[in-house]
Amino acid sequence: DFCLSRGLGDVYKRQALLLLLGIGAIWHARSLSVPFAADPVGPKAFPTIAGAVLAVAGASIMLRPEAIEVEAGHRMRVASVAIASLVYPFLLLPLGFVPATALLGLVTARAFGGKWVGSIIASILLAAAFLLIIDTGLGLPLPRGPLGI
Repeated sequence: DFCLSRGLGDVYKRQALLLLLGIGAIWHARSLSVPFAADPVGPKAFPTIAGAVLAVAGASIMLRPEAIEVEAGHRMRVASVAIASLVYPFLLLPLGFVPATALLGLVTARAFGGKWVGSIIASILLAAAFLLIIDTGLGLPLPRGPLGI
């Protein structure tokens, strides 16, 4: 039985936290403001979208907790991606966008079972593509680091 084997109360607590975190991000985003000319999209867009994704994920899992399948070793994968995500902002300025994003992508790819060579290539190509889309395409400057990338 799901309730006995997985601890239904723990699932609801975790997903309620996720739901509240999403709602908090949306609420906080409403308070952000900069002059219109500084950013055509505005500072509210990203935290609002991220908050909505968190809130929807938390609510959907609360409604159907039995749909979650937990794999052995998932905590180490989650921990490695979480740690890499926490370190990422501190690497952006000293390394630049492409190397820092490629490292985050590499950790994430390896956490989900990607092979080394494929993970390295995909991480570098995705980081470069993101740079082209965001920096060049949208005109939003990203940190280039000592290598200029």
